[in-house]
Amino acid sequence: MSTVAWQSMASYLKPLVILSLISAVQAVQPSAPDFVAVPLRELKWGQINFLHTTDTHGWLAGHLSEPSYSADWGDYVSFASRMRELAEAEGRDLLLIDTGDRVEGNGLYDSSDPKGIYTSEIIRQQRIDVLSPGNHELYKKSTSEAEYRITVPNFRGHYLSSNVDIYDPETGELVELGPRVRKFTTKNQGIRITAFGFLFDFTRNYNNTVVHPVEEVVKESWFKHAIQDQAVDLFLVIGHVPVRSKEYDAVFNAIRASHPDTPIQFFGGHLHIRDCHQFDSKAVGLASGRFMETIGFASISGLSTERSKLEPSMVDPIFERRYIDNNLFSFYSHTGLNESMFPTEHGRNVSRLIQQSRSALKLDEIYGCVPETLWMSRSPHTASNNIYAWLQREVLPSMLDDTSRKGKPAFVIFNTGAIRFDLFKGQFTRDSVYIVSPFTSGFRYLKDIPYAKATQVLDVLNQQPQIFTGAEGATGLLLRTLAPPEQAARDYGIDLARLHRAESILDIPTSQHPMSIGHDSEHEIIPGYTTTDDLGADGDDTVHSMVEFYQIPNCIGALTLDSGSATPETVDLVYIDFIQPYVTFAADQVGLGVDVSQDSAVYMPSTSFTDLLVQWVKTHWGCSA
Repeated sequence: MSTVAWQSMASYLKPLVILSLISAVQAVQPSAPDFVAVPLRELKWGQINFLHTTDTHGWLAGHLSEPSYSADWGDYVSFASRMRELAEAEGRDLLLIDTGDRVEGNGLYDSSDPKGIYTSEIIRQQRIDVLSPGNHELYKKSTSEAEYRITVPNFRGHYLSSNVDIYDPETGELVELGPRVRKFTTKNQGIRITAFGFLFDFTRNYNNTVVHPVEEVVKESWFKHAIQDQAVDLFLVIGHVPVRSKEYDAVFNAIRASHPDTPIQFFGGHLHIRDCHQFDSKAVGLASGRFMETIGFASISGLSTERSKLEPSMVDPIFERRYIDNNLFSFYSHTGLNESMFPTEHGRNVSRLIQQSRSALKLDEIYGCVPETLWMSRSPHTASNNIYAWLQREVLPSMLDDTSRKGKPAFVIFNTGAIRFDLFKGQFTRDSVYIVSPFTSGFRYLKDIPYAKATQVLDVLNQQPQIFTGAEGATGLLLRTLAPPEQAARDYGIDLARLHRAESILDIPTSQHPMSIGHDSEHEIIPGYTTTDDLGADGDDTVHSMVEFYQIPNCIGALTLDSGSATPETVDLVYIDFIQPYVTFAADQVGLGVDVSQDSAVYMPSTSFTDLLVQWVKTHWGCSA
């Protein structure tokens, strides 16, 4: 997208922005469900405090089907403002952090032309102190250029990219996407901070960007110079990096080599999970979920600063964290305010801008009605109420039909990561399409493949990660990218069962009673996250009953034959185009005897998976009067 086109779209948005500034409305989107009063744990404030978002993926309107996560970005603007007021009153510091993947995953981002023109304006309304890119910002040339031209200038000096470069669209010169490092001193506590912003060792970026391996970056002279400065009270390392990863281990070890006692606060993301990792007694990393479900809160006390005069080698700082459910009940409770006192004028205006943007994009246009909720991982992948079983049984067999291959059965391989969210009972709208699968993937195929070999390709793709160990080094393949990000956590050695272990309301420390803001004292315990991390089992601000999560495969397969038909000898091996590198590797493993890059062709030209999905819904899921 050219600079002129972006400027044209920006000028179109100006009337919406001006209108939002003069029209106060009730916060939260009109179609969002009311929050539920629940038992909460208090926040533990420190000298320095943080609010953290990551992997928001365009969910700036909040969750319109789930009360626990129904606050929108405007409500978050109000929450951050009220939290700053609390910090200021106590002489504390509060910083806002965002660690990338702000794009792809919701109609508010994906349905505009150019993509993200509305969300860019909405995001910039929040005063974020340090932010970084994610891998989704780099998949496409247009996306990374929009990041460089719009988001980086919107947060000038605060957007850090310690290991990402981009070829300037105007000059062709390879330049830093954003500054490598930022050094600053906090206003109230006088904490001297050196901050970095990393991306994990991502290899599937478009060729207009360069991602330097983190393990190599920490050996570079600029990084060594940045960490040699002894006038630092806290290293702040943010990034689109799992907090348990070789990349962050490399950063931690490099800093510790020069600063054995200086505290380090890491913020991560990418895996779409709530997690907190303790590197040592003076270094902690926080990951704060996905899709605006979670606002991470972290605090540090006991920092040695010029004002505190503490001896850093003699005291361990105290790290605290909370995973705040993104809803107004949590926001009211943690700020001690009510419905009339909580919203700021700015926050209301941002909510209004979101509402206007959704209306302009026609995101509430109804395509059909979902008869029952279909889960990604809250039910076994073979269960009738599982979204993958539905795709395998209903959608893929009936919708895949290339006219040039009429009468030829197809075996389709569909990676589970192409689905990003549950499908809730009720209206299936234009927004739902992007929420369920925001990608523009089409299909490719290999013709006349023995059916037995086609199924073996699927088997290879569903093997354990070690089968790809050699391929990862040679080709950059990572099996974890086939499945949804949260499922990939297992490849980092993270036990998902541990992250979502059940706990009782009785486990709340006696000093932290369930909070109330005037509702009945006996609050309902509803299903949700029950996280256990390195700091314990009390991280979630909301006391939930446990939600059970089931393992899902990397890929599913479907045969386009009537149930009574005989098994074919040969099939067209059809697959989502995103996974072609993996199909290439698997085809070689099973001895398919084809050159996938040369022998494959487009299947159903000009048709994406989401096209098929919408067509199926319109045909089969009508809404009753």
